[in-house]
Amino acid sequence: DRIAKMLNFINQNIDKPKLIKVDNLADVFMMSPTYVSEYFRKQVHMSLREYIIRAKLKLVEIRLLNSNFTLTEIADDLAFTDVSHLSKTFKKHVGVSLREFKKNGEYVLLKRNMCS
Repeated sequence: DRIAKMLNFINQNIDKPKLIKVDNLADVFMMSPTYVSEYFRKQVHMSLREYIIRAKLKLVEIRLLNSNFTLTEIADDLAFTDVSHLSKTFKKHVGVSLREFKKNGEYVLLKRNMCS
């Protein structure tokens, strides 16, 4: 199934922004760039960009609660511009700051069914 392969490809390359851009996905999956976005939205019920952000933030949650990675290491590994960008994105999508999240010690996005 094309969408399953596409999701797998995105998840495996979530830390490589160039590989998960629309133009590259179009090349890999032999589709037009315009159709990639349309197809993805129809299949997953969210934009490609939103899916990528949510997938990254789920990894942030896992790393914050289950590793000793610093915020800088997490931001670098997941291709956020810097810790500030990571913090703002996390707060916007998760609803709590990174500090509050770590203090609560409980997954938020991983409990929601928002990302395949």
